[in-house]
Amino acid sequence: MSQAARSWWSWTSSAVLLVALLAGCGRGDKAGQIEGPYGAGAKQVWVTHSRGDPKAVVVMLHGLSPTPARLDFKRWQRHLADEGYDVIYARYEARSGEPRARDGVVAGVRNGLAELGKPKAPLVLVGHSRGGRLAVEAAAYLKPRGAIAIYPGLINPAYEPPTNFSKIPATTSIWLLVGDRDEGVGAAGAVELLDRLHSFGITNGQIHGELVRSNKSFVADHMSVYRTDPAAQKAIWARVDRLIRRSIS
Repeated sequence: MSQAARSWWSWTSSAVLLVALLAGCGRGDKAGQIEGPYGAGAKQVWVTHSRGDPKAVVVMLHGLSPTPARLDFKRWQRHLADEGYDVIYARYEARSGEPRARDGVVAGVRNGLAELGKPKAPLVLVGHSRGGRLAVEAAAYLKPRGAIAIYPGLINPAYEPPTNFSKIPATTSIWLLVGDRDEGVGAAGAVELLDRLHSFGITNGQIHGELVRSNKSFVADHMSVYRTDPAAQKAIWARVDRLIRRSIS
């Protein structure tokens, strides 16, 4: 090989390595940082990048609140990013109690995926209370690998549009979690969701139920999902980690 060829090869190899390193650093610099908001109204989202290529994209949906921005999962989002997932936190409604919140979830998730660069990774929806029910409803449109409803709330059929659950793929695992000290909703939302899913032919082989039990350091009441102490992380975060892994395996 001539001196000129060797010089060209050395320069080219160094350039390729530099580009690869810069590409890796670009995502690494963003890893664990909550970015946003992106979009407006019901499409508004915040995103968190994992370090490296994500194993999945996890969508977080808050429960019903007069001020939904206050019901956040910031520490949980960072935890999920550390576990190797890109995360989307969706506002999903322009005002609290928005009748078409399901459509807001769908639009917000698509907006969030675009902000993340449309990663080639499976999607998992995780929601609490109203957001838990909406995670299952939005699964009919977003085709995720998993929909995890934590203490799901009841639908208001007087003004919320029905969902055709037959559009949920057979490959989507549905998890309904109930807290043993949940005096806000109890098991009513999970039972209602189960009945609605059954009415569209979704079988028990696709639906899974789990009871979140209280202990000396953790009370599984309706708002326990927003706790961040070690007992809550063990009861809620670790459980959801396991269900995400099962959904994408």
